[in-house]
Amino acid sequence: MIRELQPIAFQSPSQYLQLLLTGVAFFAVGRKKHIDLFKLALLILATVIGYRMMRDAWFICIVAAACLADFPVEKEDTQPAETWYEWSALAVVLVVAGLLFARDTSFHRAGLDAQISRLFPVNAANYLRQHPEPGPLYNAFDWGGFLIWYAPDYPVAIDGRTDLYGDDLDALFLETGSGEDSYLTDPYLNGAGVILLQREMPLTALLYSDRRFLKIYEDKLAVMFIRQESGAPEQQSGAAAFPLPGSFNHPSP
Repeated sequence: MIRELQPIAFQSPSQYLQLLLTGVAFFAVGRKKHIDLFKLALLILATVIGYRMMRDAWFICIVAAACLADFPVEKEDTQPAETWYEWSALAVVLVVAGLLFARDTSFHRAGLDAQISRLFPVNAANYLRQHPEPGPLYNAFDWGGFLIWYAPDYPVAIDGRTDLYGDDLDALFLETGSGEDSYLTDPYLNGAGVILLQREMPLTALLYSDRRFLKIYEDKLAVMFIRQESGAPEQQSGAAAFPLPGSFNHPSP
């Protein structure tokens, strides 16, 4: 159910690079006259772990890189040593290249805030701070970890630590989010005062027309609903849609 817990599906270039790195590492370990059994066993174990789940790819990559770094390379005695001119030229090239690449990384406060706002419901959380509604909160599965940090006044219904909840609860949240019939009886959704969902979720499309819920906020990324009192007339909130970016407010520690 959780993509990062699934085996590698070879759908991105990085996964093929991981396979190449693994193969070269096995070649480097087996190329020696006397095979180091510890390194071979460690590499096999890291391969089993690294390919079992996508999120553990770092495990095989680190071990494979270590095996490659330890691969002996024969040096020619006649090779001249580098001069200080060559070292100076290399330093200048690295500094210039670093400055040129750093200009396009957006590695500054405003750039980082903008990147966070493109991935997580920053503007929606800011709206909820300015217009508080009684909880509890029902949130999209992928946003739980962010909301724990950025909106601590609203405890999340679920976050990415799936081992805390069990398969049954994980399945319920994924089924409800997918717009299946469980959304009609889901106790977490029906007991929530505020619902914060991704705009493209099937559940979001259902709640638009569900008279039990009232949309109070919407932007390009997130939609927020509140639960209406029984018999309340259906109406739309006057909340502005698509607020301007740059309103990321770091919470106090």
